[in-house]
Amino acid sequence: MKYSFKKLICTLLCSSVLVCSACSLNSQDNSEDTVDSETQSTTAQDVSNSVMASTGDTETQPAAYNLARLKENSDKVIKKFDDFISDKKYKGVVYNKIGNDFEYISQEGQSVIEDHKSNSVNTQYRVGSLTKQFTAVAIMKLSEEEKLSLDDKISKYFNNYEYGEEITIRNLLTMTSGIPSYTCHLGSIDNNYYTDSQIKYKLKENDGENNKEVILDWILKQKLRFEPDSSFAFSDSNYFLLGKIIEKVSKTTYEEYVKENIFEPLGMKSSTFDDADNLALSYDGLDNHKWLHYDGVGYSSIGLITSVSDILKWIYAFDEYKIISKESVDEMCTPYLENYGYGFFIYQDRIVQTAGFDKYSAMLEFTRSESEVFIAVSNYNYNDPVHLFARYRVFLKPYYGR
Repeated sequence: MKYSFKKLICTLLCSSVLVCSACSLNSQDNSEDTVDSETQSTTAQDVSNSVMASTGDTETQPAAYNLARLKENSDKVIKKFDDFISDKKYKGVVYNKIGNDFEYISQEGQSVIEDHKSNSVNTQYRVGSLTKQFTAVAIMKLSEEEKLSLDDKISKYFNNYEYGEEITIRNLLTMTSGIPSYTCHLGSIDNNYYTDSQIKYKLKENDGENNKEVILDWILKQKLRFEPDSSFAFSDSNYFLLGKIIEKVSKTTYEEYVKENIFEPLGMKSSTFDDADNLALSYDGLDNHKWLHYDGVGYSSIGLITSVSDILKWIYAFDEYKIISKESVDEMCTPYLENYGYGFFIYQDRIVQTAGFDKYSAMLEFTRSESEVFIAVSNYNYNDPVHLFARYRVFLKPYYGR
């Protein structure tokens, strides 16, 4: 992939330590034309094209399905889905729901080859940038409780930060701060990005507090890429800082706050930021980015481990305002620059986020009415959930319209 294309990807979605972060979906490196990125992602335009392809018209609202006809032909559609999964050798879990009459689940490949454990809706995966929407909800909850304001200058939380008076919490939420991403390697876009000696070699596998301090120290020393609020650049650093703000305001750790205020109330028992008993191991490709798995590195930006079953609980709770109010959800779902809201992209009435974390990949797409839900997760490198989503929309296109 040429530098200019990867530069665009890194600029738009340099998000989650291989989830939505950098510079290519499941890219392997390594020529002078390629970018060495720690997190995988597709461009906002890639995702937009896939979503818009499902509408047939970018000027209108997303297409309504003829649910009766879809239900009548569900076996035919499911066979096309299955055949595509088989042809592309997609390994992981795929869930697609349309209305109340069409539901598709694919569970392929093994979560732990050595133990002959199969992937399932209850298997836990690293889901990279899908973490960000949980962090955004935590911020909105604290805002509702008047413990912080989205217009707070982040100098309030990071003393002596050179740009603290120029950047607000809202800038972090909307990826408009200009802060470089701690998961993009030097050479990805410009000289603001880390070198191995600055971050990677200072990290310790089982020392989360050390790792958070190393990353925070790096972030706060970087020059901005642009004037805050003047442009958009997907950066994992924004949501890393939001995690630190949550800790300062709540007087507890980010992980405990999310557990107590989101996971436990919603019964999301498979969701964690720590070691997971049912975690799918990652396969295929080189082990160049093991440090992404170290304690504290993913944190509030790309550190979430969860399952498809828990993601479904999350979607329904989000749309039914179980954690934050309708007003806060509406604000989160209002697109700012480049169609980005708070923690995800917004295309018409659809919420979309892709992710790549080391060899893991994921995509989440749903409508706020819950009329359509698409979830794909994989623990195998080279699997592409965005391409999968796009092809599924092609298979479904004959059933658009009333």
